[in-house]
Amino acid sequence: MSYKKNIFVPLFLIIIGFTHLEAQSRDLDSVYFIKTTPFLNKLIELKDLHANIQLSVANHIIPTTGTPFMPNGQEIIKDEHNLYINIQQTGFIYKWVGTKDSTLKFQRIDQTININYNIGSFNFLYKEQLYSYGGYGFWKTNGHLRGFSYFDKQWDIIPLNKEIFAYGYQWLSHKEGRIYVPIQKIINAGLKVTNEDDDHLYESYYLDLNKKSWIMLGVLDTKVDKILSSDPYPTNFLSVQNGIIHIINDELFYFNFIDNNIYRSTKADVNQFFVRRIEMRDAFEYKGQIYFYIPNLARFEITPFSLSNFELLNFPIWRRDNVEDKNVALAIVIFLLVLLIIGVIRQKVKQKIVQSQLKVLKTKSVSQAFIGTELGLIKMLLKATSDDIKVEIHQINHVLGIKDKNVGLQKKVRSDVINGINEKYQIITNGNNPLIASVRKEDDKRFLEYFITPSEIKEIQKLLDKK
Repeated sequence: MSYKKNIFVPLFLIIIGFTHLEAQSRDLDSVYFIKTTPFLNKLIELKDLHANIQLSVANHIIPTTGTPFMPNGQEIIKDEHNLYINIQQTGFIYKWVGTKDSTLKFQRIDQTININYNIGSFNFLYKEQLYSYGGYGFWKTNGHLRGFSYFDKQWDIIPLNKEIFAYGYQWLSHKEGRIYVPIQKIINAGLKVTNEDDDHLYESYYLDLNKKSWIMLGVLDTKVDKILSSDPYPTNFLSVQNGIIHIINDELFYFNFIDNNIYRSTKADVNQFFVRRIEMRDAFEYKGQIYFYIPNLARFEITPFSLSNFELLNFPIWRRDNVEDKNVALAIVIFLLVLLIIGVIRQKVKQKIVQSQLKVLKTKSVSQAFIGTELGLIKMLLKATSDDIKVEIHQINHVLGIKDKNVGLQKKVRSDVINGINEKYQIITNGNNPLIASVRKEDDKRFLEYFITPSEIKEIQKLLDKK
């Protein structure tokens, strides 16, 4: 008797195991009749609501218990005319096709074969067309856009000009027909990554859904990168007006993609409210109000979405591409160099003309070569030098008649006159030594004192005495 019992127990367990495996292998039904809830009634009531709503397990619509899809998440995708339920990671789509006696009929509309290629994909409706963008599967992420074929009941690839890899921060603007992707991340288990930044791409793009083309916006601002670096596994976003809200390190951030701005919550109670609902499940925004559904209480919590609860940070999400800026800067430098070269050439030509004119001075007396103020300055400096003293700035200003002018003008006039005298003198004497030199004052190094170059005293005296 004991022997029979010992055989029966393992046989019983094997039978139970096969029964369990059989139940787990059961596929989903093609049609489900679901009792209405305040949650579903509200979604149907808000006819103009565009939403992509991640559902909590307690609020799953399609019953998956006993199937291989029990662990899969579910999400609602809605526009003005349609309400779909997507079984995540599968491509399975159920459409709400009618209501009768407080019962909603959901019918499966796809015949998807391949699953688990689109884990974490971004599913949405645009112009009543179902799309699925990105996702992870078969050891790597992808940046593909797939459209649902209502005729073939399959997901078809849509060719784009680039493959852009979303990083959770993507957002759909129904009004513009754009998907914004401010930062990218590539995961490929088949490649070795030598640096944690090797799998990040910091170019920001948007996808034009009408043209099926990616357009570059710029590169992620470095200050934004610091914020996102503390959020290594970005999940749980809520789409709101012009962007998304998201919790990072117990702080609520609002990313406004339309205006390229970032806001941070300044209210502790607002942060706490959203931290307690960090998964952003069973939630959507509608006309400035955020609705959170509580399945076990069958009611909504509603809170306003107001910018008065946020502060605007002083940097954008993305900036102009540095490469583009460098090209622009290089073009500006080249343009300025061309202008400089042209200026130098013109100055050289002008100098040659002046020099050719000054050569005539060699045949003339000093009194003919220098104008009155120049002669007056030369004579004053010559006398001071013969007395073994140097001339200060205020004395030169007096001789040149600029003592009452502003400091800037005085400096320019002094420089022009002295340079002119030295240039003429070098031409007349056919030498290299300047006539007038300067030195810093011993008691105050900020100021200069002027004198006749000692080696030129006899020469200038001879020229002055020349009739």
